[in-house]
Amino acid sequence: WRYAFIVPGGAALTCGICMILFSDDTPKGNISELVKANAIQKKSATSSAREGFGEIVTWVLALQYGACFGVELTVNNMMAGYFTTRFELDLVTAGTIASLFGLMNIFARAIGGFLSDKMNKKYGFRGRLGVQFGCLMYEGVMLFIFSRMDTIGGAIPMLIMFSVGVQASEGSTFGVVPYVKPSATGSVSGVVGAGGNIGAVCWGFIFLYRGSMPPQDCLMIISFIVIFSALITPFVFIPGQPGLFASPHLTKEQLAAIDKAHQATKVPTTDIIDEEAGELKVEA
Repeated sequence: WRYAFIVPGGAALTCGICMILFSDDTPKGNISELVKANAIQKKSATSSAREGFGEIVTWVLALQYGACFGVELTVNNMMAGYFTTRFELDLVTAGTIASLFGLMNIFARAIGGFLSDKMNKKYGFRGRLGVQFGCLMYEGVMLFIFSRMDTIGGAIPMLIMFSVGVQASEGSTFGVVPYVKPSATGSVSGVVGAGGNIGAVCWGFIFLYRGSMPPQDCLMIISFIVIFSALITPFVFIPGQPGLFASPHLTKEQLAAIDKAHQATKVPTTDIIDEEAGELKVEA
């Protein structure tokens, strides 16, 4: 089995080398060149981290990422054993069925990002939040239904549908991340990504300390947590961006400016609204 690590290890090494040789640091170019041209201001890692960590939305997205990527890691760890004990399958068959969950990664994560971009084009930032809400809610409902399946024939299609929701939620989460604090996107991404791993640890504790509770009930509890994470999306308020249903952090003039002139596919490099002037401000 150790030889199986050669392929992903080689792929990761090749990808890293190609990124160094052929990619830019940012969509606008390499940081060193941008600093020399006075296009951006050089910041220390400490100040960037302080900016990203200080945003409440960063931690909300970390929770939501824990509710999707954290769930994915948990399911990868326990699903083969779940099918073995729940449906009395041999380990090879159970492992094959469980692999269907990971197989959805081929396309489903990209679906979340694609939908986020499409809805942003049509409805602005509200569209991204709507996709985030919908993907997480779908994931939570599918996980709940999967946990109630008592036949293998019902469990397999629900596992696949649940997996699509998990991966799509991961993609939609990182469709929102660049808007949180454009000047500190790296630190925001780091916190959100770490939320996935922390979530996996937390959900693992549910199984570890479940006592006599059957594993399907543990999955049901996790489904309620996922649904809760979806329900807090309407309370995600990002400076310079509208909320899903309400925008108490913006004035009517600011909302009107956004609705009139939002740029559909642009990932912002600064806050859209100049907080002092109350005017629309988009940098290339």
